[in-house]
Amino acid sequence: MMRLDNQLATAIIGVAIAFIQPEVAVTLTAQNVTSIAKQITVLISGPTLGSGVIIHRKGNTYTVLTNAHVVEEGGNYTVQTHDQSLYPVKSNLIQRLSGVDLAVLEFTSDKEYTIATFGNSDTAKEGTTVYVSGAPEPVRGIENRTVLVPRGEIVGTNSQPQEGYSLIYDNITYPGMSGGPVLNENGDLIGIHGRGARDSDGQKVGFNLGIPIKIFMTSKIGSNLGVAIQNPPSRQIPPTSLTPPSPTAPITGRPPVINGSDGSTGFGCPGRRC
Repeated sequence: MMRLDNQLATAIIGVAIAFIQPEVAVTLTAQNVTSIAKQITVLISGPTLGSGVIIHRKGNTYTVLTNAHVVEEGGNYTVQTHDQSLYPVKSNLIQRLSGVDLAVLEFTSDKEYTIATFGNSDTAKEGTTVYVSGAPEPVRGIENRTVLVPRGEIVGTNSQPQEGYSLIYDNITYPGMSGGPVLNENGDLIGIHGRGARDSDGQKVGFNLGIPIKIFMTSKIGSNLGVAIQNPPSRQIPPTSLTPPSPTAPITGRPPVINGSDGSTGFGCPGRRC
């Protein structure tokens, strides 16, 4: 009878642990973040080339955030989504933020596209892993624009940023990636990429610059869209079920103790074209 009681108690404890184990946030792999980035990144073509990120949807109208310098020239622009669909954008409908190198544009579609999840750019400290997503201009060997998602780290912050560029990172970027999203390890949008650092002689120094997403979120345009940091994280996995010991297993003595029951250097892009 004592052996049966011990077996039953152990089984009950195992089942209880399985039911009360809380959900935990998933740590995304580089492949996970890359997949997210490619879903939310768009290619912008027109008088100039650049990239952008889908940040909002209302009805069939999608809003894209990019750099103001990507769409600074007059004329018509086109947005290309991850499924290769093309959507026209008229320059007279583009909104530019004052004093910062950001702009929003819209396209209309009845298709379902992934919207970026906003993160907290204040947590982007030195050593933080970040991903920059964008489509470089055609080059020899890569004639067709394709979205690349190089990984790197925040290496510093600009204490006197110009046009909002305070994030400094070492990701490899190229012309055409301006306006693309900067994502953290959770795949959350924490910035917009747009500049390559250069020395006094105009030579590339290997670092790139981005604008913290908080600047957009606190702007009039961002406030009107109602964008906000998503907290707690939405990407979670269910608790792992624990298999209770078999009631026929020979367990003797006291139930076993339950564990825990004792209390890259990149190549920066020139100027504003990266």
